Amino acid sequence: MTVGMDNDALENEIVELLRELISVAGVTGLEDAVREKITDLLRPTGAHIGTDHMGNLYATVPGKTKGGKPNRVMVCAHMDEVGYVVSNIDDQGFIYLYPLGGIPEYLGPGQWVSLHTGSGIIQGCVGIHPPHLPVTGQKEMFVDVGAQNREEVLQMGISTGTPVTFSRGFHRLNRNRVMGRCIDDRMGCAILIALLRRLSATPIEAEVTGVFSSTEEHGMMPGSDPSNVHGSRGALVAALKLRPDFAVVVDSMVCSDIPGIPRHQRQIRLGQGVALRLVDDLAIMRSPMRKFLEKVAGSAGITIQKGISRSYTDTSVIQLLDVPVATLGIPMRYAHAPAQIADTRDLVQTINFIHAIAQNAGQYLSGHRHNI
Repeated sequence: MTVGMDNDALENEIVELLRELISVAGVTGLEDAVREKITDLLRPTGAHIGTDHMGNLYATVPGKTKGGKPNRVMVCAHMDEVGYVVSNIDDQGFIYLYPLGGIPEYLGPGQWVSLHTGSGIIQGCVGIHPPHLPVTGQKEMFVDVGAQNREEVLQMGISTGTPVTFSRGFHRLNRNRVMGRCIDDRMGCAILIALLRRLSATPIEAEVTGVFSSTEEHGMMPGSDPSNVHGSRGALVAALKLRPDFAVVVDSMVCSDIPGIPRHQRQIRLGQGVALRLVDDLAIMRSPMRKFLEKVAGSAGITIQKGISRSYTDTSVIQLLDVPVATLGIPMRYAHAPAQIADTRDLVQTINFIHAIAQNAGQYLSGHRHNI
């Protein structure tokens, strides 16, 4: 892939990849179906594909060399999504849920949900208390699948631990805007697949391993204190296994261009280019990396935004291995909601940017070697 490739063709490729990836469920820690889908999509590339006990998926494309060993570049996107698992079923057949990931509690009531059993998907809805009835004591979120008792629920194949997602698919809203259930971070996965396809056809002077990481969302619970967050275990295992020379993490970046946000706080806008995640709750981009990314973007004609975000990304653990990490955020509206919106122009820019970063990673490393 080159920065000057046909962006319209690339945009269409990303849209179709997103459609495929959002068609399968992968609640954090339970990403099997997503991993299988990505494996099928990558198999024609000839990339070396592997997995580990944490559920990560690896796809390595060897680099061309001018003698010596090429730098190893790890490009990481998490394949899990926020969701729930069944925690309990009462005698009346109502199902109670345990949240996995930071889903605001107000998003659940009234939503259609899909319960992913071993024999298929069961549809249900999250119950609400209508204003016509007095409510005392009941605060837990519950799901109704039409069962009359606990035994009927069990006969459907639903039991403790069954994954549950919002029943939303993928839609193209207009030429540039797309909407889906888990745009975060299936868009990162789509970008990584498209990148690996092109690198397999035209290698660069670096060995690139795409890591589709597991359990990134696990640890960020509603209202949790960042000091108690322990997510991104999958990326930690991947970094320990690969010991990369350089890493790129591509995740979402919350857009602030919506009603209700003060104008002076509107940092990130949809359709205005990929963002550098300068600061979040668990990582700070160092000045040398920031300057490097600004230089690469300028040389490649990439429009970038810069922002600060709450929460965290897989960078939070990869950096602990003393690996330089470029943390990129794709602008997205309505994080962790049943419907999220992104702009395909930002996705195209992100692929081109990652390609340019990987091509130039050697320059960064040659100027920032440490021997302690």
